[in-house]
Amino acid sequence: MMNHLYNQTRWRMASVFAVILLAMSIVMGSFVYSTYQKASADYTKLVSSIFLAQQATPQLQLALEEGSRQPNGEQIRYIGYFLTLSHQHLNNIRTSIDHHRHLNADIDNLHKHFIKLDHRLTQLHRQAQESTQRPELIEEVQQAAIEIGHYQMWLYEQLLEQIQAVSAQQRLVMQRLTLGVSVLLVLVVSATITLCMEVIHLHHQRRLMHQMMLTDELTGLYNRRHLVNVASGALKQAQRDQAPLSLMLLDLDYFKRINDTYGHPIGDEVLRQISKKLRQLSRPTDTLARIGGEEFCLLMPNTSTHDALQVADRLRREVEANQLSGLEADDNPTISIGVTTDISGTLNFEQLYSFADKALYKAKSLGRNRVESLLPTITSTAPLGKPSFRSLLNHTSDSLSAPE
Repeated sequence: MMNHLYNQTRWRMASVFAVILLAMSIVMGSFVYSTYQKASADYTKLVSSIFLAQQATPQLQLALEEGSRQPNGEQIRYIGYFLTLSHQHLNNIRTSIDHHRHLNADIDNLHKHFIKLDHRLTQLHRQAQESTQRPELIEEVQQAAIEIGHYQMWLYEQLLEQIQAVSAQQRLVMQRLTLGVSVLLVLVVSATITLCMEVIHLHHQRRLMHQMMLTDELTGLYNRRHLVNVASGALKQAQRDQAPLSLMLLDLDYFKRINDTYGHPIGDEVLRQISKKLRQLSRPTDTLARIGGEEFCLLMPNTSTHDALQVADRLRREVEANQLSGLEADDNPTISIGVTTDISGTLNFEQLYSFADKALYKAKSLGRNRVESLLPTITSTAPLGKPSFRSLLNHTSDSLSAPE
């Protein structure tokens, strides 16, 4: 259940972060692309076209000066060439401006002048053609051509100034864009690091919660819940392998006297020291758990009754010889141990626990600080009158009818 909730939370957070990151990427990408298109525009070709167009007026003036000494038809030819060249330059410039669509808004005030220039060039072209039949119009056409030349010079100078202003603005935009992207990158990296830290924190919290669910808070040993889960799997494995599985119940003798004499804090410290000693003496393959107030259980796979009794007696002697801090030597606790073994592969944990509990009761009744065993026969079933599985899990040594 906890794994399911954790996985749901983890995937939910990952999905939300992915959506936010995707939205930020789309917005940022769109902005960067639009700004980059505008800021990185190359106006070299447009500026070259403007410079070429500006040269048309001086060429016209020079041609008119030389043409004044030529026949009228030659002067009209010079003017016609000027008009053709001016039209060509104007079309090239307007095409280049249309290519830079971001530039249109910046030079919007000049568009009407482009239209006016185009109209005047067309009108002058008609007048030049008419002057071939009416020589008296040649002087008027020459004057109009010079005026148009000055007009387009002014227009192209204005256009160059606008382009220079736009280029300066683009450099500023690029600087701001670079700064903005850098800040945004820092924010994204920071958000990613924060998310990773949160995931690590959640994983750590999940591990702590899982550990709290499976371990005893006071001693750090496994609790009854974990013992039952492990025992169920171990019994199934023992049945498949036809291997013995032993169960040992350990109970501290006269522990209530320690609590009454020294207080519960000292009693808790005694439990911690005993737990540490039992953990040191148990095998890595064994499962040691605290299942009651001062009652412990040791599950030993692949262990015969003879080996389990040897281990139990060693534990009993080590606890008896181990002087615990905070207690007088005469008050050092001892343990009573009950041992049973499933050698038939037919018992469940409830039945195995019942036999070990009866063996522990026997050890208590016979004077404590001793090891007793009770083995089920191969054909035996659970003893009559045994406590239910739920009561066994809730049972502690305080509930034993034998005195401490």
